[in-house]
Amino acid sequence: MKKNPIVEKLRKEVPESIRRDVDFSFELVDRIHQILVKQNKNQRDLAKMLGKSEAEISKWMRGTHNFTLQTIHRIEEVLGERLILVSVQPV
Repeated sequence: MKKNPIVEKLRKEVPESIRRDVDFSFELVDRIHQILVKQNKNQRDLAKMLGKSEAEISKWMRGTHNFTLQTIHRIEEVLGERLILVSVQPV
C-alpha cells in the first residue's frame, strides 16, 4: 500500500505514545477481521453473537475504538479464538 506523504508527515508529529495506541487498536481490529474471514463470518454475525447493533460493531471496526478488556474477552469468547496473547516473563 502506497503511503500518503502528507499523512506520513502528520503522523511523525504525533507523540509516540499516541501512535502506539492507535497502531495497537488497528492491529486488534485487523485480528478480529482475520478471524471473521477465517470463520466465514462478517460484522453482522459478530453483532448478533455479541447482542450488539451492527452500527456499533461498524464503529468498533474503524480502528479507533478504545476496547475495554471485558469487551476483548467477550469477543474472544464468541469467536472462540484469542485476540491478545499475554506472556508473563519471570522477574
